[in-house]
Amino acid sequence: MMRRLNPLKVILIVLFILLIPCFKLNAENRYIVKKGENLYEISKQFHVKIEDLKKVNQLKDDKILPGQNIIIPNYGNKEIVKRDSISSTNKVQKGKVNLEKKDGEKIESYTIRSGDNLFSISKKFGVSIEEIKRLNGLNSERLKVGQKLILSKKKNVDEEIEEIGDGDPIEPLQSEFDQIPQDNPPTIEKWKGEEERTLFIRVVKTFLGVPYKLGGMTLRGLDCSAFVKKIYEIFNVNLPRTAREQFRYLFSKKIEKKEELREGDLVFFKTRRNSNLHVGIYIGNNQFVHASSRNGEVKIDHLDTPYFQKRFISGVRVKELEVDS
Repeated sequence: MMRRLNPLKVILIVLFILLIPCFKLNAENRYIVKKGENLYEISKQFHVKIEDLKKVNQLKDDKILPGQNIIIPNYGNKEIVKRDSISSTNKVQKGKVNLEKKDGEKIESYTIRSGDNLFSISKKFGVSIEEIKRLNGLNSERLKVGQKLILSKKKNVDEEIEEIGDGDPIEPLQSEFDQIPQDNPPTIEKWKGEEERTLFIRVVKTFLGVPYKLGGMTLRGLDCSAFVKKIYEIFNVNLPRTAREQFRYLFSKKIEKKEELREGDLVFFKTRRNSNLHVGIYIGNNQFVHASSRNGEVKIDHLDTPYFQKRFISGVRVKELEVDS
């Protein structure tokens, strides 16, 4: 006597037969799940949709296990790339940063692996948790395996030097920015005390992370000279608008030796465009804060990094303590 087939089994068999021609499956289009992998990572690896992976493997959710044998759908218009044949340069390696260039920017990213969290990634790559969340628009610290995190964005250009004004052409400065004539050189203002200068540095650091915007003068975006001007306005010092004008205005207060710089001094740099300047505020320990076009925000940099070391022109003193004079 023949046993009756379970109706549910009949439906599943029919569905399976119907799915075969849709995906043109063969014995080679199979993949064994490795530890730490998920459907998102596998779908990106083989250029297929997560929904198709779930459908052809009859998965009710996104959960898969290490060692599980899954079918990779072949759409018929391109050959499936086997994981083992992928060049090592395209593999996701633990602790490795992926580099790519997009729209004139160099983007560094990292693909989340099993066991990763924002704290461990922050420690591994030296990027603060706040910065990682800002770059990736994260509202929480929840991460998914296979998720791609941007660690930094850098423009492939020198620091943009802003000369906004009215758009008139810029007259070149003299060779190495020497001997700039001044009719009425300014007097150096005095700090009320060490406490005021300390407060000044604290205010400078509150601007860290403010977006860079060429010509901008607000917290929604500002350029390097606007940043310097806005900070000093808080302390009742009115500086010219552009970096070049600031340097000309304060030229008589020039400080050529880095060892003589004090907190609050301005530091100026030249770039490939000899008529332009970049400016930041010295905060001690060979560090300065500036609105960086390369990084797209106000940030801290070091005077001894090769880029700034070879472009440093001089510092200038805007305010001083009695002990500095």
